[in-house]
Amino acid sequence: MVKNLKGSPITLSIGDGANDVSMILESHVGIGIKGKEGRQAARNSDYSVPKFKHLKKLLLAHGHLYYVRIAHLVQYFFYKNLCFILPQFLYQFFCGFSQQPLYDAAYLTMYNICFTSLPILAYSLLEQHINIDTLTSDPRLYMKISGNAMLQLGPFLYWTFLAAFEGTVFFFGTYFLFQTASLEENGKVYGNWTFGTIVFTVLVFTVTLKLALDTRFWTWINHFVIWGSLAFYVFFSFFWGGIIWPFLKQQRMYFVFAQMLSSVSTWLAIILLIFISLFPEILLIVLKNVRRRSARRNLSCRRASDSLSARPSVRPLLLRTFSDESNVL
Repeated sequence: MVKNLKGSPITLSIGDGANDVSMILESHVGIGIKGKEGRQAARNSDYSVPKFKHLKKLLLAHGHLYYVRIAHLVQYFFYKNLCFILPQFLYQFFCGFSQQPLYDAAYLTMYNICFTSLPILAYSLLEQHINIDTLTSDPRLYMKISGNAMLQLGPFLYWTFLAAFEGTVFFFGTYFLFQTASLEENGKVYGNWTFGTIVFTVLVFTVTLKLALDTRFWTWINHFVIWGSLAFYVFFSFFWGGIIWPFLKQQRMYFVFAQMLSSVSTWLAIILLIFISLFPEILLIVLKNVRRRSARRNLSCRRASDSLSARPSVRPLLLRTFSDESNVL
């Protein structure tokens, strides 16, 4: 009956006995409690806790954190794949719609499998943007994510416009770099695969550093997968382009990455494009921190003023006048 109400609310049921099994199965989320009535409720539930007192932490802390992690996971996958596809789409306008790929086949295969998979996996398992003790002590924080707040149209458009902006910077930033006929001191000219490798390098570093900026709870696992993924990409690029592979008919990536990094202009372009891509996110973080600090100051000032106004108006002994003393006598 509750599920059929206006607005299609998400229902949760809690039970500790066999008579609660039908209710647990009917609701969207069922929680079973292991009690004296047996374990039938726990076996048929989505989540099981040993005691009723654990419901507070389950709902306010773990429920809050897992929703934020899953929502960020979904949005980040859309974001990083749009950043990945948009430069290839723009490239078709400059290659005569010949279906020439911008990235090498190895990069196309390993982008989602190896280069960008582990950082978001660690984030979706370990992230705690708010401390667990704070979540359990202030139930109002749960209201910020109520109504599927993080997966609404507004956040989706934010991630989409951010990915579109960064993908455009990746492609056109490298395109304007290639307006110079020669990027090396010896007069050699870079080719198509060098162009795509520069775009891909900026892409991998930007989407990984974006996730690093979003991380609030750092562990050794986060450090390992984020910086390790970037190091693995560099190592793989040197390894993939440093060997003549006998099973490949065309050695199109041979020595491309090493030759690319031998140019100072390429180094400066990669660093500059990464900074430009992440600048809106960095600016937004700075503004949020300033706003948060000002809110904390205002709150502390209000608490101080409230504590002063709540004190009883008693005149101290040292402020008594001589007329008071004469009256006492």
